[in-house]
Amino acid sequence: MKFAIADPPYLGRANRWYGETGCGNGYGLGKADTHPEAYLWDNPDTHKNLIQTLFNDYDGFAIALTVHSLSTYMEEIKTNSKNGIRVMAWIKPSAVPSGNRIQNVWEPVIIKMPQSRKNYKAGKSCKDVLTAHPPRNGFVGAKPIEWTNWVMDAMGVQGGDTVDDLFIGSGMVSEAITSRTLTTRDNSIRFGMM
Repeated sequence: MKFAIADPPYLGRANRWYGETGCGNGYGLGKADTHPEAYLWDNPDTHKNLIQTLFNDYDGFAIALTVHSLSTYMEEIKTNSKNGIRVMAWIKPSAVPSGNRIQNVWEPVIIKMPQSRKNYKAGKSCKDVLTAHPPRNGFVGAKPIEWTNWVMDAMGVQGGDTVDDLFIGSGMVSEAITSRTLTTRDNSIRFGMM
């Protein structure tokens, strides 16, 4: 089966963190790579197109997003799928304080699993909540290795499956996929960028 992990620039934050005028251009600590077209990901339609691509091209997928964009994603998902979707929570105990009164210490992760991988006998059991610190590698939005393993378990990835990392970013998701592939010799992986 064919799976994808999508960790796109977050809606409403893309140009700030990855654009030519935001932190991506060297302003502030925790700067990310600069992407001249990051502003495209601040448009909800770009995220809706991502959902369409995932439903059309993959048997299962995981999407990292913010709580603020959850309604945008779920609106598009409800027109595409009647089942197989889970919203899970990544708890970040060391989340960076923001200017908001309510500190955001979790991120939703949307999981689409194939019908044949839903049964408890179809793969490794996992919880719908992961508590893990974000890596401190100087890259905004980097995911820890345990995050990638968690979403692969939730999707039901098995030996012989293909897992595509659609947004290379810090490289940590790709590294975790590769590490898991080495321990599951039959897996094949491909990396790409949307």
